[in-house]
Amino acid sequence: MMRPEVVAAPLADVDTVFLDLDGCVWFGERLADGAVDLVEDLRASGRRVGFLTNTSNHGTAHVAAKLQRLGIEATVDDVIMPVDSLAEHPWLRERPPIWFFGPPEVRQAVADVTPIAESPDGAELVVLGRDTHLTYDDLADALSVLVRGGRLLAFNVDPRVPVEGGRMLPGTGAIAAALSYASGVEPEVVGKPSPVFFEAALRRFQATSKRSVMVGDTLDSDIAGGAAVGMRTVLVGDARPSKRDPSPIPDHHVDRLREVWSLFAR
Repeated sequence: MMRPEVVAAPLADVDTVFLDLDGCVWFGERLADGAVDLVEDLRASGRRVGFLTNTSNHGTAHVAAKLQRLGIEATVDDVIMPVDSLAEHPWLRERPPIWFFGPPEVRQAVADVTPIAESPDGAELVVLGRDTHLTYDDLADALSVLVRGGRLLAFNVDPRVPVEGGRMLPGTGAIAAALSYASGVEPEVVGKPSPVFFEAALRRFQATSKRSVMVGDTLDSDIAGGAAVGMRTVLVGDARPSKRDPSPIPDHHVDRLREVWSLFAR
């Protein structure tokens, strides 16, 4: 009698897993169903877990503390954000004076990378984060840098941020779109899907792209970015149509985060 063939799980050889946060691991203050179990199972299997997020309105310590508060063990070393790879962006290699547009919590981390000008007149480019308290004057100051030849460097261009109750909040991409429309300057991205960001994540975890996977809920950010550096990708949920042509195609697709574990072990 022939024995049934044992088929390995699709991601059985992966040793490093990068999880998106907003819309994937959590929705505002609510964890996705099965998030705690997934992280614990991955770690128990010997795999490294990193939280690769485009969050730009808080610092790494805040994000790590939120994960812990919601029940997921995490340190600042487990969290990688756009500000962490800011110093590696080509536009900032010579430390030009910038006009920073974003929350005070992130300001010091940006200032550690390059000097922040005292006024828009002394800035060569705008570094843009998600400031939930922005004013019309803030937009005007940033615009003044752009219309005289400055460049626009956004932590991300995510159009919206999913929170609890199915609500959506305007993302950094919405602010970038307003400035871009007014100035004609297209934004460059520091975070996902920038290869600079994903390569920084691989170095942080001493991982290889061939044995890493990006798990997230957005095609243009998580899936496109992970695929661009050779990672395998898992799409969670029903993503909105991609703006890219051709549209990014995930290696795997699950309806809910708790189903991701089935791709690693059977």
